[in-house]
Amino acid sequence: MGRIPTSVAVVTGHGPEGPVGMTVGSLATVSLDPPLVTFFAMKESRSFAALRSLDRICINVLDEDHADVCFAFASSSGPKFAVGDWDMDRGDAPVLRTAAVAMHCGIGPVYEAGDHYGLMARLTDLRTTDTRPMVFYRGLISRLHPTTGRHAKTNRLDWWAH
Repeated sequence: MGRIPTSVAVVTGHGPEGPVGMTVGSLATVSLDPPLVTFFAMKESRSFAALRSLDRICINVLDEDHADVCFAFASSSGPKFAVGDWDMDRGDAPVLRTAAVAMHCGIGPVYEAGDHYGLMARLTDLRTTDTRPMVFYRGLISRLHPTTGRHAKTNRLDWWAH
């Protein structure tokens, strides 16, 4: 599966024990109407167990300069939120101020997918930047380089918020 490039995101929430978060490389858009995304985590993940019990999360898509944040949240130990510039003042999920995309979401269904769980989330708020996203490919953090050619017509990611 390592030959399939993926985005890298840190999913965060704020639970009874304080802020919690984890790195995911399986983020996918599901629907534009309603705006839905999904991600997957190993069944034994303690961070995922904490996140799935919450009402709200924030999916922070990392930019190409966030390797330190990626590795901090991929670890099961250490002070994760000591790395990166986090806004902890919203009263719900921590937001990485410098994220390429920050998606505030309500928690949807959790479903089994082999040795993983999937979590569906519905977007309630969105912030985007013009920074380039981090890409994970063949076991490495990579940079996205635009190719020459035509632009594909796409819908605005935040069309539903206007």
